[in-house]
Amino acid sequence: MKNLLFFFLLCSYQVCAQADTTRSVHKEALKPIESDLTPSYGRYGQGVKIQYVYDGLDVRHAKDLGQYIYASGDPNAIHEFERYMGSRHAGGWLIAGGVLTSAVGLGVALANDHSGEASKGPYYAVATVMPNGTVCAGYCNSVPDRTNPTAVKAGVTTLFSGLLVAAIGAWMLRPGQHLRRSVQYYNRSLKQQGILWQLTPYSSGSNSGVGLAGRF
Repeated sequence: MKNLLFFFLLCSYQVCAQADTTRSVHKEALKPIESDLTPSYGRYGQGVKIQYVYDGLDVRHAKDLGQYIYASGDPNAIHEFERYMGSRHAGGWLIAGGVLTSAVGLGVALANDHSGEASKGPYYAVATVMPNGTVCAGYCNSVPDRTNPTAVKAGVTTLFSGLLVAAIGAWMLRPGQHLRRSVQYYNRSLKQQGILWQLTPYSSGSNSGVGLAGRF
């Protein structure tokens, strides 16, 4: 039992300890974020998931898109991405809380279930005098069942409630509509940048001056 509780605590710690770190990217080097629908294989069958692609490479974790979105400086894209990250963090805490709740419920249920200790003893169809002088009829030397049904039921209910909360948390970790909108704002901001015209000094042979240069 102690080992099981330690395992639950370790899982909860790992979920809460995940760091969402990003590295800085220069705005001038940004490229569009693409997305593809790819097959996803699970225990219960096959489905599809959104796979984000940057510069021709699959993005392993959706949260890693933050380095590009923040670098774009687009307020709408950043706002939607922060809402996605907020949901992600809340989901992580729900998973940790759900796992701990399930561990507590399991402990309560096991601590109050003594059905394995109960024993009816041998059965005597007629009254029989035992070696110690007692008379037994029916079951003798029985060990009563000390199980507390109310506590066991409460423990099982707590166990499944925790699992449900953890499942909701896991669902909140998935990239959703906020991340999709963030990527859409990001790509639109790149398109809206267009051509940036600026004055640039130049020199050519005996001529020099200031010219108008365009940067795509």
